[in-house]
Amino acid sequence: MDSAFVTSLLVLSGVCAYAAVRHFSVAWHRPGNLTHRLFAGMCLTAVLFGVSHVQVYRATTLVEFVVALKWNISFIVLTFMLFPWFIAEFTGLRPRRWLVASNMLFAALFLINLFQPYSLQFAELSGLEALRLPWGETIAHPVGRTGAGFGIGSLLVLTNIGFALYALGVIYRRNRARTILAMLLAVGVYLVTAIEGVLARASMIDFVPLGPFGFLAMVIVMSALLDHETGQRLRDSERRFRSLVEQSPFSIQVLSPAGLTRQVNAAWEKLWGVRADSLGDYNILHDRQLRDKGVMPYIEEAFSGKSVELPPIIYNPADNPVVRGPVRDRWVRAYIYPIKDEVGGIRDVILMHEDVTGKKRVEDAIRLIAAGVSAATGERFFQQLVQSLAQLFDADYAFIGTVDGRDAQRIDTLTVWAHGQTAPNISYALADTPCATVMGQGTCAYPHGVQQLFPKDRLLVEMGAEGYIGTPLFDARGEPLGLLVVLDGKPLVHIEQVWEILEIFAARAGAELARLRAEAHIRRMAYRDYLTDLANRAQLHERLTEVLGQARRSRTCGALLLIDLDHFKTINDALSHDVGDDVLRAVGHRLDEVVGGRALVARPGGDEFAVLMELGSVDIPTAERVAHELAQKIMDKLSSPILLGERAFSIGASIGVVLFPANGESELDILRHAEMALYRAKGLGRGNIQFYVPSLQTAAATRLQLEEGLRRVIANDELALYFQPQLDAGGRMIGAEALLRWRHPELGDIPPDTFIPVAEETGLIHSIGRWVFDRACSQLNAWLRAGVPFSGHLSINVCPWQFARPDFVQMVSECIARHQIDPDLLMLELTETALLYDLEGTVRKLETLRALGLHVSLDDFGTGYSSLAYLKDLPLDQIKIDKTFIGELDRSKDHSLVETMIAIGRHMHLAIIAEGVESAAQHDILLGLGCEGFQGFLFCRPLPEEEFLAWLSERA
Repeated sequence: MDSAFVTSLLVLSGVCAYAAVRHFSVAWHRPGNLTHRLFAGMCLTAVLFGVSHVQVYRATTLVEFVVALKWNISFIVLTFMLFPWFIAEFTGLRPRRWLVASNMLFAALFLINLFQPYSLQFAELSGLEALRLPWGETIAHPVGRTGAGFGIGSLLVLTNIGFALYALGVIYRRNRARTILAMLLAVGVYLVTAIEGVLARASMIDFVPLGPFGFLAMVIVMSALLDHETGQRLRDSERRFRSLVEQSPFSIQVLSPAGLTRQVNAAWEKLWGVRADSLGDYNILHDRQLRDKGVMPYIEEAFSGKSVELPPIIYNPADNPVVRGPVRDRWVRAYIYPIKDEVGGIRDVILMHEDVTGKKRVEDAIRLIAAGVSAATGERFFQQLVQSLAQLFDADYAFIGTVDGRDAQRIDTLTVWAHGQTAPNISYALADTPCATVMGQGTCAYPHGVQQLFPKDRLLVEMGAEGYIGTPLFDARGEPLGLLVVLDGKPLVHIEQVWEILEIFAARAGAELARLRAEAHIRRMAYRDYLTDLANRAQLHERLTEVLGQARRSRTCGALLLIDLDHFKTINDALSHDVGDDVLRAVGHRLDEVVGGRALVARPGGDEFAVLMELGSVDIPTAERVAHELAQKIMDKLSSPILLGERAFSIGASIGVVLFPANGESELDILRHAEMALYRAKGLGRGNIQFYVPSLQTAAATRLQLEEGLRRVIANDELALYFQPQLDAGGRMIGAEALLRWRHPELGDIPPDTFIPVAEETGLIHSIGRWVFDRACSQLNAWLRAGVPFSGHLSINVCPWQFARPDFVQMVSECIARHQIDPDLLMLELTETALLYDLEGTVRKLETLRALGLHVSLDDFGTGYSSLAYLKDLPLDQIKIDKTFIGELDRSKDHSLVETMIAIGRHMHLAIIAEGVESAAQHDILLGLGCEGFQGFLFCRPLPEEEFLAWLSERA
């Protein structure tokens, strides 16, 4: 009893020492668990704090007391350097700046304590006196004056205790856990004892400090609660694991490291037809069936600590003498992997089964089709198919039937397989047969008793059928063609697999039926266009030959009109091919209305139509007038909107006309001359009618010369980039556009709108586009290195075909990296045609480019088909108002269209540039409408690099 006070401190320190070892062990086995690591360190310093406190109380001289007190305060400082970090890690509230600042202050106090003569607590010490406790025990009690450091340290300790109360309180309010409440109470008790200890050490109350007891007790309580919570988490994890196994839809077997079964789930029992309690002493490592099938090495590898996928095998639990399950031949693919504990030891081994019986049967069926029937066609194909199907399922009958062309309620068989040989075809009514159900509802199966279900079906009686399964045959459009049927005199088994395999055979049979019907349809429609029901190219050629011969013999005249639809590709790409087909049908119908029976209307292909007209014995001027009148009627008819559902389409056209025989000696010459005239009409801006004249032959030769020149243009270094500046409203430069020019050695300077279409049509635009991007980046890099006063971005035009390439983004990225330029300096200008093809892919590609740092501009805004509808979906930075709209500004008082474009751009937070500004009046109007960027001859024409650099220097 005389030393109860000191002994209590030692006992509490001993308990803390045990806690330190316990939590160091947990932290050792769980390297990622910082909470236990911090708490273990705190327990260790708490032990040293308690032991040093005992030395303080047992000191007999002032020197012993000061040494022990310094150690005591050092250990409490170290403890409180760990304490707030432990609380922060445990609660998840981590005010790192405050924690670091607190530790820095404690570190300063630690050093001050060591170098002060009487420790951090005392400024002066005059001696020691014996303090007798109520039960008779005496301890050393100092007499002296406390220092300022003691007050600072006490305040810092109390602040950390306050943080602990706050953090634990926040967590308790969230989950109301009892362990958190117990920790709160322990910290609260320590707070009371800590305050009492501060007052006692400051000689404000005459009693021994109880703070060490409160602190050690708090540490012990926290250790117990931390152990309890860790154990609870492990138990919860174990429950979740078992629940996961039990509720998983996959077959799972949990094995011990020795190979015995610990747990199976309901899916496993359903797969194998074996209850878990019947497994007994079954050991997977001793399973002879698995060893005989060659998979035991895989299993042993998993038990050694690796995750393994077993190859598919057939497994039957009935063949296992330990399990003695029901007969179930199952193709199974298995996955086996170990569950390891904290130190890497194997705790469990998980075996997951996947029943692939159906997949294997389907694979066998597909191989059978590939080996036996794929090479055959027509009647031979169907014979092999029903033979293979009957053999695959050991069935008595199999047949393919088609819907009677005259009576949709009858089936005519194409081929019948009966008892191992081909049988005569039959025809039967669908009424009161299972086949009627198949044709009305889809695949139907009656594994047994089919005669009782359909007693009026005499065919079933004649065949002695017990089991039946049938599936319909469809063409590519989903139209019913017939059905495929398997019948047997015994019940059908494995009906799920039969069902799936039958549908595979049916898909192949349906495809062959559709092919045969398509061939017949093609033969019937050899001279008709399937979409518009107009004459096709073959009939046009044949009829043109006849009309040309007649014209020569009778000295009469004829005309051929080739019609090409404007903007049809935009409709096709933006609104789907179905809508495009509807438009083509509507155009064909309108041409028929205009022409009537006076001429042949044909659709040679695509969006091109033709009208072949016999004009009779007329002179050339009359022939031209009649042909032009007909062409104009066609133009007028096609210019009025086409209504399809809720949509209205304005379809213009370009028409090329050739008269014959004056302008052609053969039907191929006439077609070629008509195409030249059409090309000329399209080249003049569409919506145009052009007659063939001999000079067009020269134009065609020039085009060929352009095409040949384009193939050598890069190798011959004939291309050059010109630059046109872009300015803001204040006349400051915000960028420049790189414009391509071609210096042809014979034809001179060729403008882009002349050679770019040829490059696009021939595919040469890709190499030219790469050259433009590489040269623009190269010159920009040279400007930056030379300190050229260029500001803003450099705009590079990208054509639709170039942008559509899958490697476009890669090409751009590699070019930027090669020339080491900032992507933020580049602006890609794309037209709406480039962006609206595959809108989803376009958005992904643009987002990737912008993520690289490039900017994107929509060029020629307002000229596309659906720019306003799709603008909101495109990740853009800028829009450029086309020069055709700018040119109308000073010729018309109605500026609403341009004003709307500017408003749209500002609403979408896009930069706006007006291109083609050529007059001060246009510039003033644009400023008034709120336009913020300008480009055009008013400011500067496109300049070659040398002149552009000089222009920049003059403005610098």
